[in-house]
Amino acid sequence: MEVVSIVDDIEYLNDNQVIGNLKLDNASIEFKGKGNVLYCTELISLKNCKLRFTGNNSLIYFDENKEPFSINIRVGNDSVFYIGKQCFFNKTSYFYATERKNVIIGNECLMSFGVYLRTSDPHLIYDVETKKRLNFSKSILIGDHVWVGQNCLILKNTQIGSGSIIGGNSVVSGKKISSNTLWAGNPAKKIKDNVFYGEYKSTHDYDLELEENSNYCKKVYKYESDKNTINFETFDNNLRSISNVNDKINYINDNLVNNENKNRFFLK
Repeated sequence: MEVVSIVDDIEYLNDNQVIGNLKLDNASIEFKGKGNVLYCTELISLKNCKLRFTGNNSLIYFDENKEPFSINIRVGNDSVFYIGKQCFFNKTSYFYATERKNVIIGNECLMSFGVYLRTSDPHLIYDVETKKRLNFSKSILIGDHVWVGQNCLILKNTQIGSGSIIGGNSVVSGKKISSNTLWAGNPAKKIKDNVFYGEYKSTHDYDLELEENSNYCKKVYKYESDKNTINFETFDNNLRSISNVNDKINYINDNLVNNENKNRFFLK
């Protein structure tokens, strides 16, 4: 096993790679397999967290972010975990991309305390009569400008369209969440259409003036379908069909990082 607990450890990696600049503050990266890559487009700060590569040929890709990440991530074999630009994760959460499945998180997403993302259950369930497996793993998509509340559980085969909100303590499994909708509950159900959250700023310390100024939002985060909207199933299948990690990086660069289309993750 190869472990990076200080930045200087990166130069001693033999079977895995860290590409880009890192700042580590009580954080570590563990590689149990070979051919894995941690890729950072800009300086990324990891604080009070652990990244674990427990298989081979997997990728964790961090796009540009000003805030430190305090998240624990585990990737298995041939899996991808991608976080887009300027996301904010409020203290420690736990994210799992395993069994050759992927987690894609778009730009400007906001996640509260204790959020879990899991592409697998992970224990096997079979039908009594046929003896066939029932609980296959599936990838997860979270679009742009999505707010996920405290202690949410986002499970396999979930797609959350851009501009949506998931209320605290919700469980979302195998659902397509339309863009600009609010869902909450266990299991999560749609509460309201045509909504979006404004900015990262917390209202906890608002005075009267700030409260009054918050009554209207000048920028509208409304999403709709257009010719550049990504079909996530197609994107995910293409990504999983690529065996070389460097080729996966190029595919992500072409289709996500360099794709500035506002409506790329619209879901109807």
